[in-house]
Amino acid sequence: MRKGLVLAVCATAFLATGARAQQTYQLPGAYAIPLPPVLEPQFEVGLRYWQSVGNTRFSINSSKVDPAFGNPTSVLKYDDMDGYSGEFFWYARNETNTFAKGFVGGGGLSGGSLDDEDYFAGQVKFSDTFSQLKGESLLYGTIDVGQHFTPIDGATKLTLSPFIGFNYWQETAAAYGVRCNDDDVGGAVCGGAPGEVVVPYSTEVIKNKAMWSALRLGGEVKAKLWNRLTVMGEAAILPVTYVVNEDSHFLRADLGRPPNVEDRGIGWGYQLEAALRYDITPGWSAGAGVRYWYAEVDGKSEFVHFDTKVPLNDFTSERFGVYGDVSYRF
Repeated sequence: MRKGLVLAVCATAFLATGARAQQTYQLPGAYAIPLPPVLEPQFEVGLRYWQSVGNTRFSINSSKVDPAFGNPTSVLKYDDMDGYSGEFFWYARNETNTFAKGFVGGGGLSGGSLDDEDYFAGQVKFSDTFSQLKGESLLYGTIDVGQHFTPIDGATKLTLSPFIGFNYWQETAAAYGVRCNDDDVGGAVCGGAPGEVVVPYSTEVIKNKAMWSALRLGGEVKAKLWNRLTVMGEAAILPVTYVVNEDSHFLRADLGRPPNVEDRGIGWGYQLEAALRYDITPGWSAGAGVRYWYAEVDGKSEFVHFDTKVPLNDFTSERFGVYGDVSYRF
């Protein structure tokens, strides 16, 4: 009987130990870790028409080469150059809200005027002429990469997108004819009285080709006003802007074969844009906007066939216009 009692006590202790072990090593349930929302990639392509007007102005200083000349020596003003161009544009964004966007465009220039002024020392104006601008081309392109943010939690209707990019902008203007303007030497150099056309407007006299390359640092803000209407604004500073300008004087045989003057300079600029977009369907949208570009540099002007360089001062280009576009979003 004592032996049976011992066995019963041992059995009871074993069962109790097993129960405690079972309670001690019981594993907790799995903990659910929330994952960030996954965004769908987006891709958009479209076509745009830009109607614009632009100006290009610059001057050179030859007084250090020949003290008989003034500073500035020559001032050229290409004004009121109407531009019309078509663009292809695109936008792509991945699941992490990193995006790339860009556009490439081209078209023509029409209308406008060229005023060419030249000075002796003491800023005695020895020549002032007017020429008509008739056509030539406009070419440009931009590519940007950046990150898309919602600056306020839950504010899906407001987004901010900083970016870095590159812009290329080329304008070629052709000037025809020469009309004398009033100067300080009675038209002796121009060859005619003020208002007299000394070279017919059918003759090409000057062609100017300005080629701008620039780094872009900026940002875009978008706000959805209603279910289908979005307003956007974009601003970019051009901290490093480089220009190569080919200046061809066709009636100046003494300057050699065109292009006989080449300008180069480094400076800065900025580009601004604002637009409204309306979603016609979940895929199709249409928009309208305004755009302004400005760049300026100082540098050197080289008379190519003489290997002579003089300072290039205040070379500026600007272009302002309105556009309309249509796009499809995937």
